[in-house]
Amino acid sequence: MNALLARPVTGENFARYGRVSDLTGDADPAVVWTRGDGWSDGFTRTPLIEGSGHLGITRGGGAPWLCAAMERHPRTEEAIFCAAEPIVLAVAPSGDVEAPLAGEIEAFVIAPGQAVVMNRGVWHDACRGVSGPTPYYWMAICGLGESPWVPVSGGPRLVRVEGAAA
Repeated sequence: MNALLARPVTGENFARYGRVSDLTGDADPAVVWTRGDGWSDGFTRTPLIEGSGHLGITRGGGAPWLCAAMERHPRTEEAIFCAAEPIVLAVAPSGDVEAPLAGEIEAFVIAPGQAVVMNRGVWHDACRGVSGPTPYYWMAICGLGESPWVPVSGGPRLVRVEGAAA
C-alpha cells in the first residue's frame, strides 16, 4: 500500500484547500495581537468561517490509519483546530468528482494554536491524533444537507506521521 506521510501545515502548503491561522508565534498578519501585564492574546482579523457556524468536537483515533472514506461540505467552510494535542487532517481537492481520488490525498499535522479553514467542497477524513486518540474541535454551519461519506476512489491510503508507529 502506498503510504502518505503527513507534513506540518503552513499557509503555503494548505492554500489549495483553504487557509491557515497561526495563533502561536505572534507573527501571522491575519491575527490581531495584544499584550498586557503577564499575558498575550491573538484573534483572527476576520471571522473564522463565513456565516454563523456551529462549534463541534470529534474524538478521533490515532495515526497511522487507513484513509478509506471522506466527506465534503459544498455549502459551508469548515474550520478544524486542536484541543491540546496535534492532529492529522487528510484532504483531497474539491471538484466535480463523485469521490476523492487516492492519488490526490494529502495529509497535514495541525499543532495546538493553529486553525485550518477548508474551502467549500474539500474532501476530508476525520482527524486523528499524532500520538494516539485525541479530541479536536470543528466549526461549520450545520443543517445544510447531508454530507455522505464516500469511499476513496482507487482504494484506501495509509496515513502516517514521521516517528509514529506503523
